[in-house]
Amino acid sequence: MKNKKITKGSFGYISYCKKREILKTALLFLIPLSLFAAGWITTKSRLNVLTIVAVLGMLPASKSAVLMIMYLKGHGISREEHDLYAPLMEGMTGSFDLIFTTYEKTYEIPALVIRCGNIVGISAGAYETIRDLEKHIEHSVRQEGYSVCVKFFDKKEAYMQRLGSLAKLEESEADVAADLAIRQVLFDISL
Repeated sequence: MKNKKITKGSFGYISYCKKREILKTALLFLIPLSLFAAGWITTKSRLNVLTIVAVLGMLPASKSAVLMIMYLKGHGISREEHDLYAPLMEGMTGSFDLIFTTYEKTYEIPALVIRCGNIVGISAGAYETIRDLEKHIEHSVRQEGYSVCVKFFDKKEAYMQRLGSLAKLEESEADVAADLAIRQVLFDISL
């Protein structure tokens, strides 16, 4: 069976990225370490051109390691939660497994819906500073020219109730296009 690439916002995205980043980081570290070993073996000294290339090769490897650590900290939405929220999100612009970073903190948002300028999501934990994330997202989306109302919940029942009320909103084609553009902005500011 062929492995399919999971796109950002899809169920299982964090799990997919964890595996991908682990393999990529291992490979990126293996290459400079191999070059260093080859230089050491051939010249019997670390003072050679391959050492310089190996040191420079550690820069992208280190960057990849940071991204790998960020994904390893994320948990992703469970199958049970996905199956609970997915029917309620049907017909709306929704996303799963998003990780947002602000200057102060990293936030994991397992599920998020955008409808008629409303961004509603459930947080992975009871963050004391979730209002900071709401302000960050609102500011980022407003910079792109969209007016939004952002609300994150830490309780499933409240989130599901809000999804029910959003489903009742009438949506035009212009609203759908704006919702998709807003989702792209959110993808751009998330891991």
